[in-house]
Amino acid sequence: MRILVVHPRMSIMGGGERVAIHSMLAGMNMGHEVTLLSEEFDVQRFEDFFGCYGLFEKVRQLSYPEFKPLVRSWALLYQRLYYYQNQFRKVLSGKKQFSLVLGTQDVGYVPSIQAPIVQYCYFPEYFRHLQSAPSSPLWRLYYSPARLFYRNRAKHVDRFLAVSDYSRDFVRQIWRRDSATLYPPCPIELYKSSNSDREEIAIAIGRLVPEKRFHLLAEIARKLPKTRFLIIGSVENTDDPYYKSLERNAPPNLSMVLSPLRKVRDVVSRAKVYVHCAENEHFGITIVEAMAAGCVPVVHDSGGPREIVTEDVGYRWRNTDEASQLISKVMGNETLRARLSHHASTRAEVFNTKAFESSLASTLKEYEV
Repeated sequence: MRILVVHPRMSIMGGGERVAIHSMLAGMNMGHEVTLLSEEFDVQRFEDFFGCYGLFEKVRQLSYPEFKPLVRSWALLYQRLYYYQNQFRKVLSGKKQFSLVLGTQDVGYVPSIQAPIVQYCYFPEYFRHLQSAPSSPLWRLYYSPARLFYRNRAKHVDRFLAVSDYSRDFVRQIWRRDSATLYPPCPIELYKSSNSDREEIAIAIGRLVPEKRFHLLAEIARKLPKTRFLIIGSVENTDDPYYKSLERNAPPNLSMVLSPLRKVRDVVSRAKVYVHCAENEHFGITIVEAMAAGCVPVVHDSGGPREIVTEDVGYRWRNTDEASQLISKVMGNETLRARLSHHASTRAEVFNTKAFESSLASTLKEYEV
C-alpha cells in the first residue's frame, strides 16, 4: 500500500510532529511505502530534536518552499490555506495514485485527491479560540469563509482519529462526525527514571508561545520563592515578543532552558513536580513525559489533561493560588510525593509510542487491499 502522510509544517517541532513521526513508522513497520508531503524543512535539525535519526532515509518526500506571507495582516489564515492547497496541487500533479492519505496536522490541509483519507484531529476549526473574543460579530464574519472551507474539507475525510475524548466531543458537536480516540505517541522510554533523590524543583515544558500560558508559571513562582522553577522549551525566534516578556518578568527563582527535552532529561528526573498551565489543551504530551520521569503533575483543570491526570497520580487546579498550594503540598510531604510519583510513572505507560503505532496499524489494516 502507498500511504501519503500530509503534514504541511514539520518545522514547528511539537506534539503534532511526533504524531507524524510515529504515523510514518507505523506504516513502514507494516511494510507499506510511505511518502511525506510537507514544506521544506531542516531534516538534520528535526532528527536531532526528536532523536529519529535516519527516518528520512526511509521515507519518500514531496516538498515545496516554506510558506512566506505576502503581508503579515488579518488575512494571514487565508494566505496560508490558499498557499498550501496550491502547492499540493502542483506537487501531486502527475504523481502515482496513493492508496491512502493520512493527515497528521490539520483538516484544513486535506488535499483534493482520489484516495480514502484518515485525518488525525487535535481540534476542529482550531481558529475558534485564537482570538480573545472569537464570538464577536467581527470575528464571526472574518472566520465564516474559513469555517465553510474546513467543513467542506471534513466531508472528504473517510475517518477521524481524535487526540482525546475532549477533542472527540467537539468533532461530534461541530462537524456531526464520530471519531475514534487515539492518544498521541509519548516517548516515555526516554524519560523513565527510578531516581528517588529529588530536588525542590518544579518544571514546565513546551513551546514558548502565548497559548501555553507560561506567564502564569511566573505568577506561581512568585508565590513560592523557596522553590526553583524551570521552563524547558523551544522558541522559533528569541526576539519573539512573548519570549522577551517572559524573560523580563521572570522572578529570580524562575529560569528557562532552550533545549530539546531529551537532552536535559536529567533535570526532569531530579524534579519533584511538573506544572502545566495551558487551558483546554487538546492532550498534553509533555505531561506524560514528565510523569514517566516520576514528576507529580499539577495541571490546569481543563481539556485533555483531565484524561491524563487522575486523582491517584496528581492534581488539577483552576487558579494560580490553588496551583501554588498544591505544589507546596507535594514539596512538603515526601511520603505523598513518592506515592503519587509511583502512580504517575505507571499511568504514563498507557500512552507509549508502541500503543499509538499498534492502534494506528489496526486502522491502516482496514484499508489494505
